[in-house]
Amino acid sequence: LAACHATRHRHSHSSLKETMSRPTTIAIQLSLFVLPIFYIYRKNKRTVEEQKNIKAEREKERAFLSSLVKNPSSQPLRPPLPEIVQRVLSRCSFAYLSTIDVDSTSSHLSLMRFTYLPEEETIVMSTNVKTKKYDMLEKQNGVALLIHDFGEGDNLTGEYSITLNGTCSVIRDVVMAEKYRSAHLKNNPEYPQFIVGKDIAMLRVDVATARICNINDEVLKWNVMSGNK
Repeated sequence: LAACHATRHRHSHSSLKETMSRPTTIAIQLSLFVLPIFYIYRKNKRTVEEQKNIKAEREKERAFLSSLVKNPSSQPLRPPLPEIVQRVLSRCSFAYLSTIDVDSTSSHLSLMRFTYLPEEETIVMSTNVKTKKYDMLEKQNGVALLIHDFGEGDNLTGEYSITLNGTCSVIRDVVMAEKYRSAHLKNNPEYPQFIVGKDIAMLRVDVATARICNINDEVLKWNVMSGNK
């Protein structure tokens, strides 16, 4: 009888534990089901908000840049450049560099990767010293840079090009050259072969003026003889 009572007691105690643990088990199962859904929802919500903010920022940039190309009195821009123009330059990495060959009275065009340093209002680039471009810069340092953000994606407005005019210097100070090299490499980590090496010189363009054009060909043109038109 005692053994039978003990058996019933164990069964009763076991049933009670199972009954008490069942809500806990259900709660855990619900948590495992709900938490991933909640995480995905929050992540998607953040992504949507970020995209809205980026879109609003790009619209602000478009409006500002459009006002520049439509307002002749605002150009040419001179340093310090407006913050929005600085942001566009900071997002871009490719530029067309025009240099002058004084020996043959012609120009030379090069596709370059660049890094914009807004705190110094300068453009830094790198080049091999065994190039025609380097030889020309040793003789004449006046350059033009064409930078555009045509394309698609969050980083680009897809509508504007910026032409910079200034002087390009070969950085001979070792400490300064390595400072610029480090910044340039950080901005272009996929291209160390064009930035690091014993024959790679660092270049700095000190910006004098900037002009802006959009895809509707709205641009202010200057002519030495006739002035603005």
